[in-house]
Amino acid sequence: MPFELTVINPSGNSLQVPLDHFPFSIGRHNDNQLILRDSRVSRKHALIETQDSELRIRDLESLHGVRVNGVKIHGAQRLAAGDTVDFGLEDGYRLVLVEKSDAELRRLMGKLPGARGADSELSKLRALTEVARSLEHAMSTHDVLAAVVEAALTVTGCERGFLLLEQTDQLVVELGRDNTGRVLDNTQLPIPADLIRRALKERKELLSFQLDPLADWSSRFNASAGVRDLRRVLCVPLLRLRGGVNTGETMAATVEDTVGLIYMDSRHGEAVHEEGNRELLQTLALEASTILENARLLEEERKKHRLEQELALARTIQSNLLPHKLAAEGPVAAVGSSIPTHQVGGDFYDVLRRPDGSWLVAVADVSGKGVGAALLASLLQGVLLEAASSGAQLDQWLPRLNRFLLERTAGEKYATIFACNIDAGGRLEYINAGHSRPFIVRPNHAGGPTLEALDQDGFPVGLLDIATFEPAPAQLHPGDTLVLFSDGVEEGRRGPNEFFGRERIAAALMARAQGSVQEIHDHLRDSLTSYLAGVEPHDDATLLLVRYLP
Repeated sequence: MPFELTVINPSGNSLQVPLDHFPFSIGRHNDNQLILRDSRVSRKHALIETQDSELRIRDLESLHGVRVNGVKIHGAQRLAAGDTVDFGLEDGYRLVLVEKSDAELRRLMGKLPGARGADSELSKLRALTEVARSLEHAMSTHDVLAAVVEAALTVTGCERGFLLLEQTDQLVVELGRDNTGRVLDNTQLPIPADLIRRALKERKELLSFQLDPLADWSSRFNASAGVRDLRRVLCVPLLRLRGGVNTGETMAATVEDTVGLIYMDSRHGEAVHEEGNRELLQTLALEASTILENARLLEEERKKHRLEQELALARTIQSNLLPHKLAAEGPVAAVGSSIPTHQVGGDFYDVLRRPDGSWLVAVADVSGKGVGAALLASLLQGVLLEAASSGAQLDQWLPRLNRFLLERTAGEKYATIFACNIDAGGRLEYINAGHSRPFIVRPNHAGGPTLEALDQDGFPVGLLDIATFEPAPAQLHPGDTLVLFSDGVEEGRRGPNEFFGRERIAAALMARAQGSVQEIHDHLRDSLTSYLAGVEPHDDATLLLVRYLP
């Protein structure tokens, strides 16, 4: 004989669900034949199956178990008409097995304990309690929103509910449910979403608006499938909340703060407009808005965390690309460092021996910040390495690099570079492509230590196709130190117009002019750090000091 299940939900409402195929699964997950929206019900809780023309219910090792007529079962248990099934919860779902007969159904429904009408104030309170329980058990955002929609259906007595969210100037169905808990998709929304959005945008009140599908203001409404059968349509806006979501100071100021709505309809009965129902619906809408805002903030935090992880990895890679060991014996000894910003920058430096025994020395600073600048800096390091190993002269590889960058970045990314060759006799040949002008510390001058600036300057590489790169000469004497630095040193600031500046660089160099190259480097770096006084540097501060030791 055909059977049905009468399902009584925690709110006290009941509905009939046919047992039309087997096995018939029951649980919280969407792929069950009967979906029970209770966070305490297991994802796969129970199974009804046939055996020897009998119905049997099996507990699928659920958390709270299955009870038939109040007795907990172990494994499978035979079911007969009139048996009640619950899930180990006093205030949870209850099922009653009935024969598929109107007379028998009416007879049994008259005996159902706890059955209540949809308009019962207690059932509405229980619906709100189920939303709170969903939040308490930390269900997914989607499941909690589904609980909100189902609670709204309980409050209104509507048959179907959809939650629609604003996405790129259109409303998109996020989820749908009917009053049995069955999942609905966007094709089952009877009214076109763009027309619902129009009514939403034209509403006068912040927390509610009327949508009359039978009104003659849109022929598309009347032409929509199923619209003529609708007797009730309710829509409740969802709002973008401002302020602290969990502080009790949350608010949404204007109609423009709308992020979506809960749409509900029914083919039976008239719309219910009691003030109590309206307040309950608004409470549910604000709860859904809070959930959405928390989900949005959580997703932003996750994106920020992922970005910070990626930047940390990029900074590590960039740091590892800097030379860990520089020349330490004749004819040059070098010391370098880079004080990084929180962001990924584009500074690099290196000292490389060339095939003829001379040394190629360079410091570069790629424009901008971020991963793009770091990638371009890595490319320039490769170019520098190739130039050193091939023996190419400065006025050969710098013009080629300029053309290469222009062809690929169209002037949007460029780099300042100071590059020089130092031979065994201390002869220095250099090109300054828009970089900070370096100093030479001469500690053994007849009148005492002196400081000389290499003032030649030029265009950065990758900025202009008319740029030329002409080498300039200089001479290093035994004990002289070439001091190279990026603009993060010269322009290090602790206030809007308080720069470290070239004068402080010069003073720090002269204060240790007769010290070792390491002492000069450390004093300059410490002077900059002390000047910044804990202020986060706005740019990488890179130093490279090279002493000539014949």
